[in-house]
Amino acid sequence: MEDVLELETRRKIYDIIGKNPGLHLSKIADMLQMRISHVEYHVNYLEKHDIITVEKSTGYKRVYVKGTIGIQDKRYLSVLRQKTLLQIILFLLKSDTVQHKDILENVPVSPSTLSYHLKKLVKHDIIEVQRYGENKGYRLKNREEIVTWLIQYKPFDLYEEFTDVWTDISI
Repeated sequence: MEDVLELETRRKIYDIIGKNPGLHLSKIADMLQMRISHVEYHVNYLEKHDIITVEKSTGYKRVYVKGTIGIQDKRYLSVLRQKTLLQIILFLLKSDTVQHKDILENVPVSPSTLSYHLKKLVKHDIIEVQRYGENKGYRLKNREEIVTWLIQYKPFDLYEEFTDVWTDISI
């Protein structure tokens, strides 16, 4: 493995992937201020040498250091790496069960876009829908597990507007 990571550029890419599992190529390119084709070349090289794994998830190629992240964990990371989904999850952490309109007031997306993202979170088994009468509410399925993931992987560090996330959430 030492020879494969001898090149400084490749080592930087590997280090970013190790610290931020589940990133997609364009985010790695942004973080390193490189062309995406350059990053893709090195990612392909690392994958060919069995150092990293690349998985297609939610339309992106997400990259992981080989053998470090399990299937369940990859499911969370693919969601936590998406800005709008992360905003929804962080809002749900502050509340118990909330309605669509409550989330809409706090997450800057259209109603149909919010519905799309909520369905995606339900499909990934991250939130659940609770029906009461004609209304329905949304809540996190496993709050403690999500908090653990947020602490471990700090996906909000990738977005400037999440800098005060822990002061907003009372855990």
